[in-house]
Amino acid sequence: MILVSATIAIALPAFKAIGLQRKAVDERFQVTTALGNLAERISAENTWQTLSQEGLKKYQTALINQLGLKDPKVELELVENEEPAANRQVRIKVSWKNTYDDYVDPVMLTLWFYQMSPVHEKV
Repeated sequence: MILVSATIAIALPAFKAIGLQRKAVDERFQVTTALGNLAERISAENTWQTLSQEGLKKYQTALINQLGLKDPKVELELVENEEPAANRQVRIKVSWKNTYDDYVDPVMLTLWFYQMSPVHEKV
């Protein structure tokens, strides 16, 4: 009886730790999948000309509502670069609180949009 009690006393905390690790992995997978889907949506609905910081706000709200995580922080940032080639980056960063009320390492994704050069007609 003592042996069984000792085994259970040792096993219960281990099972709890495994459950918390599994929850953390599931949350990270959920966020990664949501960011991949959001990246496809942003790419399909926007072009170089229509992409703007204001336009990204609607995606931020939708992503927060979709995730259902504890205190999620979602950042969508539009970065414009002129050199070496004109491009725009959409940087998406998501963080949330874990079971211990600590913010986890964020999941980040960057989308690249390049300005299409006009096709020159031959004369």
